[in-house]
Amino acid sequence: MGVYRLLLAMLVAVSHMGVTFLGLNPGVVAVVSFLIISGFVMTSLIERTYNRPGQIGLFYIDRLLRLYPQFLVYFVLSCAVIHFLLPGTPQAAALTLENIATSLPILPLGFYMFGITVPEILPPGWSLGLEMCFYLLIPFLILYKTRGIVFALSVTVFMIASLGYLDTDIYGYRLLPGVLFIFLCGSYLYRAQAKGLWIAFVTLLVAALMFLAIVMGIIPRRPFNAEVTLGIALGLPTVYLLSRLKHHRLDEFLGNISYGVFLNHFVVMYVLRAFWPVAYSGLIIMAVLVLSFALSGISYYGVERPALKLRHALRAGVKYDATRTPVVSTAA
Repeated sequence: MGVYRLLLAMLVAVSHMGVTFLGLNPGVVAVVSFLIISGFVMTSLIERTYNRPGQIGLFYIDRLLRLYPQFLVYFVLSCAVIHFLLPGTPQAAALTLENIATSLPILPLGFYMFGITVPEILPPGWSLGLEMCFYLLIPFLILYKTRGIVFALSVTVFMIASLGYLDTDIYGYRLLPGVLFIFLCGSYLYRAQAKGLWIAFVTLLVAALMFLAIVMGIIPRRPFNAEVTLGIALGLPTVYLLSRLKHHRLDEFLGNISYGVFLNHFVVMYVLRAFWPVAYSGLIIMAVLVLSFALSGISYYGVERPALKLRHALRAGVKYDATRTPVVSTAA
């Protein structure tokens, strides 16, 4: 899924440069696929490695080692670029000690809409806050077999928000209660059995019908309800099919640089805005993407790879302990 993840990161980047497709925001559609992939990968990681309640803390350390190193690099770099190159801008106004302190833990960025912090320093960070909320919850849902009831509750919140009875943007896209079922669809796709495939298929079908109803005006268009439903309808079959493909080294490399592209494109945009403050033409969009790729390659090998070694060592230690300690079933 490496090429797909890089494509999703590129769609997020171009959406932040004002690109739309048929009036739809491609970045939102891409983020939905990221949620599905996250649900799939976290389920794989928990079932293969962190499959006992006593290992939940180690799972959290694993996830911090995944998210934090490159986030910290690009957050600090973004602060420096804003301070030195973009004085007098809204981004510079957001560069306060309070906002920096509340942004660094990542999790508060997922609740920026309540005034906890300001996301302008590194705007994609809000979705990492959402990811961290999911990471905190998913081990318990899998180990204690409670995905079904939580899935149903999340679908209920999403439907209420999509129909306008709650803020559609906040509760139908940005907060965990309304999108947890999307993560869980990806979870059900891992080692999918009949029940999991049935849940994913019904979710896909309902999402596709909702998207058509929104496009046709039967359901009123509200912030991102069309993009989220389209993202579900496209993302579920894509992730399912790609997860069946064999591993390839080039695919892995492209997937490795996708996280950096997701994080750093705003830093590149800030720099270009300082020296070349013009509209985002096709040439400038290509320049942003090329520079993002290059910067991501540097940060992957310089920052991500050392953290990856720590994660592998952590997992190897967990598996070694598992061979020495009898596993007690949580269902007992």
